[in-house]
Amino acid sequence: RASGASASSLRGAGRLSSCYKVLAKPETTIANRCLLVLIVLFASCVAHVSGQQITEFALPPGGSPHGITAGPDGNVWFAVIDPQLFNGTIGRITPGGFVTEFPQLYPAPTFIVTGPDGNLWFTQDDGCDNGFASIGRITPSDVVTEFPQPFCRSLGDIAVGSDGNLWFTWKSLDPPFPAGISRMTLAGVVTEFPVPGVAGGIAAGPDGAIWFTEPTPDRIGRITTQGVISEFALPAGGAPAGIVTGLDGNLWFTEASGNKIGRITPLGTVTEFPVPTTGSHPLYITSDPDGNLWFTESVGNKIGRITISGVITEFPIPTQGSLPIDITTGPDGNIWFTENGGNRIGRLSVVRGPTLETRILPVVGSTVGVGGSFFRTAVQLNNSTGSTISGRIVFHPSRQARSDSDPALSYSLAPGQTESIADLLPAMGRSGLGSADIEVTAGAVPSAIVRVFNDAGAAGTTGFTEELMRGEEALRPGQSGVLLLPADLTSFRFNLGVRTLEAETAATLTLRDAAGAVVATISRAFAATYHEQQSAGAFLGVSTLPAGGSITLTVSVGAAIFYGATVDNTTGDPSLQIARATP
Repeated sequence: RASGASASSLRGAGRLSSCYKVLAKPETTIANRCLLVLIVLFASCVAHVSGQQITEFALPPGGSPHGITAGPDGNVWFAVIDPQLFNGTIGRITPGGFVTEFPQLYPAPTFIVTGPDGNLWFTQDDGCDNGFASIGRITPSDVVTEFPQPFCRSLGDIAVGSDGNLWFTWKSLDPPFPAGISRMTLAGVVTEFPVPGVAGGIAAGPDGAIWFTEPTPDRIGRITTQGVISEFALPAGGAPAGIVTGLDGNLWFTEASGNKIGRITPLGTVTEFPVPTTGSHPLYITSDPDGNLWFTESVGNKIGRITISGVITEFPIPTQGSLPIDITTGPDGNIWFTENGGNRIGRLSVVRGPTLETRILPVVGSTVGVGGSFFRTAVQLNNSTGSTISGRIVFHPSRQARSDSDPALSYSLAPGQTESIADLLPAMGRSGLGSADIEVTAGAVPSAIVRVFNDAGAAGTTGFTEELMRGEEALRPGQSGVLLLPADLTSFRFNLGVRTLEAETAATLTLRDAAGAVVATISRAFAATYHEQQSAGAFLGVSTLPAGGSITLTVSVGAAIFYGATVDNTTGDPSLQIARATP
C-alpha cells in the first residue's frame, strides 16, 4: 500500500486530543443514488523499458485519479477527484484493465486502503467549502457508508494499524490550524492525537506502531496504538511525503522537495538515497514481494524502483505530463499507479526472479464449520540461518483455477527472527478454504509451525499442527496411498481433500469396508494447482461410508496430495492424515 499526502498542501500546528463517536450516513447503493456506472476498457499507451512493460488504462473524462490500493477481491481500487465539481468517485480495475466507476461521492475521495473487514476505506476531503469531511467505506459489492469528521477539516492518508483500527492524518483549516493523527474503529469511534508538526503519509510499522511523515518540519513520526508519539528529525528541506514498511523491517519514505528516498530503522537511524533525475519530486511509495520499493516521480513523469541496498532504477511513463501520484503492488504482483494529470491508471508489469523453493500446505482456512465451529490457520515462521530470508505465502482458493492474482502475503526474516500470523487468510484480506504455498525467493526455507484449529472463543481452541510438504512427497503415477475412515461415523465426520501440483492429475479412489471388501471405485480428474475438500461421501459420490473402512488413492497422471480431515462432532476438534505412498 502506498502512503503519503501532497507535501505542498500540508501545514499547521498541534491541537489537544479529543475522543468522540461519529454517526454514519445511511448506506447508499447504485440503485438508490440513480447514477450512471461508467465502464471503460482500453489501454491508451504501452511502453517497454528494461524488460518491464508499462500499460496505461484511460478513465472516463473529467477525473483526476489520486489514491490507489490492492483490493480484497483480486482487483485494484482507486479514488478519483473531479477538480471542476469538487466531487469524485471510487473506481475498480481488474488485472486485465477492465474499469468500473461507482456513483459520485461528495466530498471527493482522496486516499484509499483495504480494511481488515474486507471492505475499502477512504478519506473524503472537502476543506471548508461545505464544512465537513468524511471517512468512507465501500464494500466489494458497492455499498457505501460515510462517517463525517469535524468541521473544516482536511484529511490525508489512511492505513490499517496492527490493532485492526483505521489510522489517518488530518489538519484543521481553521486557526490556529491544528493537525494530528486519528484512530477510528470499524464502528466509527474516533480518537484524536495531536501532532507537533503536520502529518502526511502514514503506514503500519514492523514494530506494531504507526509511522508517519511530517513534511513540516521535516520529521518522521511514530505513534503507538495507545497514542504515544516519538519524532525523528531529518535534514532540512526534504519534505517527506509517502511512507511504507519494507520487507527488510525498516520504514522507507520519499522526500518530495529533497528529491531523495529515505530509510529509517525502527530505532531511528536514517539513510538517504538521491533520485537520479533532478527535480523529479518523488511522492508515494510501496513495497513488492521481492523486497524492492517502488515510488512515483510526479514531476519526472517516471516510476522508480529502489532495492534494499539502495540501487535506484527509473522507468519513464509513456504519456507526458501524466503526474503519477499514488502507487501500490497489486494482487497480481504488478505495480499499479494513478496518473493524476493524464486521467489514467498505470500498470508496470514486474519481471521477477524464479522461486528458489516451495513448501505446500495442503489445506488452510478461515471459515465457519458444522455445529458452530470456526476453523482458523495460525502460522509462525522462523529464520534459523545467519542470513536474511524472504518470500511469500500464496493462497489458492478451493475449487478455483490457479491464477497469478491469487492472494499472497510477503515475509522477510532477519537472522533469528520469528514472525507470527494469528489467522493466515484474514491477514491477506480473505476468508474461506483452500491450500497455500510457502515460496522462498531469497535464502533458505523458513522453519514453520502451522496450526489449524477450531476457535471456540472463551472455551479455547482445539486443533492440530500441519506439516509443510515438499512436492516430491505427493503421490506420483503408479503410486498409491491409504486414508482410514473413523470407526464411529456418528461421533465423528470425515472430509476428503486433494491438492494437485503443476499438472493436471487423474486418480482412482477405491472405497473399502473394514473387512477389505470393495464398496466403490471412482475415477476423478483434477486441474493443475487445484484444491478441493468435501465430505468424503460427496467427494466419492456415495451415500453411505463404511465405518472403520479405508480409501485407497492411486494416481495415474500428474501428482497430488490427498488428505483426510476428521472432526469430533461434539467438541469440533479436528485432526489430519496424509495419504503417503505405500511400499
